[in-house]
Amino acid sequence: MRRLSPFVLLVLLTAAPAIARESANPRGRVVRDIVTGMTVSDAARRSAQGAPLASSATPASVTVSPVPLPAGAIVLDSTWYDLQDMGSLGARIVIGADGRVYVTYQKDYCELGGGCPPNLGSPQPYPNRAMGYAVRTAGLWDHRGKVQDPDLWGCCLTEKLGGHGSIALAPDGRVAISQHMNEEGCDLRGIFYLQDAVGATTYTGELTPIISPSYLFPQVVATTDGSFTVFGEVPKGGQYDEVNDFRISHLASPGATFGCPVGWQMGAWTAVAPPALFRDGKPAFPSMAAASDGRVGIAVGDFGGNLYLIESSDGTFAPATVRTRPITAYSDAQVTATDSTSTQFRPYIHCHLAYNDTTPNVVWSELQARRSGANVVYFDHRSRILHWDSQRGIEVVKQVAAGEADRYDDLDNGLNGPLSGFNTISVDWPQVGFSADGRETYVAWQRYADTQVDATADAGLPGIVTGIGFGDICISVARTGESWSAAQNLTNTPATDERFFSLAARNSNGRAQLVFQAPATDQAGVTVIGDRGATPGNLLRRIAYLEAPLTASVVGVPPAAVPSIATIRVSPNPTHGAVAFALPRAGGANDWLEVIGVDGRAVARLATGAASALRWDGRDASGHPVAAGIYFARLASDPSVRATRFTLLR
Repeated sequence: MRRLSPFVLLVLLTAAPAIARESANPRGRVVRDIVTGMTVSDAARRSAQGAPLASSATPASVTVSPVPLPAGAIVLDSTWYDLQDMGSLGARIVIGADGRVYVTYQKDYCELGGGCPPNLGSPQPYPNRAMGYAVRTAGLWDHRGKVQDPDLWGCCLTEKLGGHGSIALAPDGRVAISQHMNEEGCDLRGIFYLQDAVGATTYTGELTPIISPSYLFPQVVATTDGSFTVFGEVPKGGQYDEVNDFRISHLASPGATFGCPVGWQMGAWTAVAPPALFRDGKPAFPSMAAASDGRVGIAVGDFGGNLYLIESSDGTFAPATVRTRPITAYSDAQVTATDSTSTQFRPYIHCHLAYNDTTPNVVWSELQARRSGANVVYFDHRSRILHWDSQRGIEVVKQVAAGEADRYDDLDNGLNGPLSGFNTISVDWPQVGFSADGRETYVAWQRYADTQVDATADAGLPGIVTGIGFGDICISVARTGESWSAAQNLTNTPATDERFFSLAARNSNGRAQLVFQAPATDQAGVTVIGDRGATPGNLLRRIAYLEAPLTASVVGVPPAAVPSIATIRVSPNPTHGAVAFALPRAGGANDWLEVIGVDGRAVARLATGAASALRWDGRDASGHPVAAGIYFARLASDPSVRATRFTLLR
């Protein structure tokens, strides 16, 4: 098992029970040391050779330069914090049926706790934090800033401490925003704030029971019957590879009065999955969503194990309402290869769930599994993003190809090299969404490349960690019966580190709508946790919103704007090779038909002459067969003729 705390730690996973990080390494596991990043054998070898162990010191000053946001992105806010999510991928953007855009994000409050920039010489340099909120109505953004402390009926005084929350839109249009909070005289726990009225700036706190351990990093969903479900997890202190436990609390309807000190409105914290479901008794990071029929689902992985979808028909997760569905059927016995030729991959720690009306869609990241004696070892080598729904089954959306991110596998092999960054692998943070009409499915992920590395960040391990990757956000599109499109880089900023993004479940007009963090300078990584080293300096991060046109989408143009009679007919579609094009009219001497890839490049040009029908053999201008995928046929000389999409199979 790989553990990340706060940089990559390589762990060999066995069936042995989990043992605390500070204890001796259990048999069958090799753990990278929290200080040096080396395995026990690495350290012994270097010591025997007289080589000094690496220092954790980091240069106190680094030359930095301002960097742009991705094309089309706008800044909503900024924060000195960079922990939008520790692990679980909750929704932080919702698109209403009326087109309004609602976002939430973790924000610091410089007026509460030391000012900004943070005083790094202070015992606690960073200010208090909680969730921020913004809404766009008719193209104008409003309410940008802190979600106000809720009305708690004069009992516990809020300590203005929280964050790590999500957003949901109730059927009546009110916004619900979760966060974990600490109330003076009470305890830290996950709750949610509900707007007192649509568009209001005041909120009422809907409180979960106070128990120990506290359930934090909450997510909230609203169901069609007006009820709410809050999910919370018990994190593993200092480690972010799995959680100790997760549960839900249900609110049948808002409006009950809170009675101090124990009159919380929400129901008891309810266990959702038995520990025995997971190989070491601990799940990876779960994700929660609601369907249009009132169901609430939780997707959850098991690092090195399997993926599960746990659904409750009414959101209560009472035993009679629950169905647990295994998505994968992996076993250690399937892993036999001992090197990078292995074709076996296993779930990493991140997954995401969204419903296309009533159909659950789950996405997750996987890394390579290899055999090492009696153990299974995991490497960030050719890592991949997978998608599942009940119609398509399991599909690989993206697999890292040779030359894209080879260097991120170096540390796994005991070599010096870069890291993707805190809590991530080379393709990770997967999320799924849909077009507004549900016809298109979008899968987005964070990606890191060998060519985009910030060499000034070393996770406190100079000489071992040679840099942190600059993240970009990529996406792929699919429609019923068609394969996934080639990856489109939505951000495409080689020196700007976009990360911690959230993709809307419903996206309008053939665009991906997302909110994310990006630093104001050319510095990658997470400063608060430690990607940038022991003395990282201050790093201001912008909260940005982006609507990115999707090159593989066909829903972006209103049907009324497209002539319905002037089209190119394609047969067969899909095709395994040659394809015939029937034109709406005979061509002219200077007419050309172009075959366009999803990236906008013309792969073939056919002179029409006076013909009304053409044939293409599936080869480019050099005579080489083009790759399988989605293509468009268009008349270059006549834009009034509608381009036609077709699928080429190999």
